[in-house]
Amino acid sequence: MRKYLIIVFMCSGMCSYAQENINMIKILDIEQDIISLEKRITSLVKKKPEIANIRGLRQFHVFGLYSGNSRKEDFLNRSFLYKLSLGGYYDIKSNFLFWKRRKYIKAQTSITDSVGNLVARGDARLVHVAPVFGQYNIELAKMFFDKEIDFVFDLGFPYSSRYMVGIKGNNLYALQNTKEGLKVYPWDEFMQCCYDEWVFQGKRQE
Repeated sequence: MRKYLIIVFMCSGMCSYAQENINMIKILDIEQDIISLEKRITSLVKKKPEIANIRGLRQFHVFGLYSGNSRKEDFLNRSFLYKLSLGGYYDIKSNFLFWKRRKYIKAQTSITDSVGNLVARGDARLVHVAPVFGQYNIELAKMFFDKEIDFVFDLGFPYSSRYMVGIKGNNLYALQNTKEGLKVYPWDEFMQCCYDEWVFQGKRQE
């Protein structure tokens, strides 16, 4: 009986570990970078009279990352997540402190109102308020707002910008930008159907 209880306990521990959420902010150690970025975006929004007085604005970011020397097998077993690195920083001159320069993490930021409508997009350099946004961006912002996705990033060359990677809990998804809008693939399905399309011809990783 004691042996049986030990086995159950060990299985329970392994199962809980397997279900642990993927925390890319912790893996990349970018919590302070995000705080700085959001302060910068907030200051840029205040300069936009079209949205400056809207209450309850929310910010959601798509980060530009690099995959290092990850190969296809790393994407299959998801170990590539632990090889990712930042795509860099924007070096921006401040209007204060004797023109001191500050660095902000590279990310595309979507800004929504209090009910999830996309009202602006931009990065640490400039925020754009456009009368019309693409359906893909509208749907992605709503996914963030509705907490259907936790973290999104895209990868630089040789990966096509048509696809981005999304994380919810411990699940991965591929997010495709199509003419009809946002298409979401479970990761295993994406790896079977579309990985070779994601990697540019001539630069494919086996």
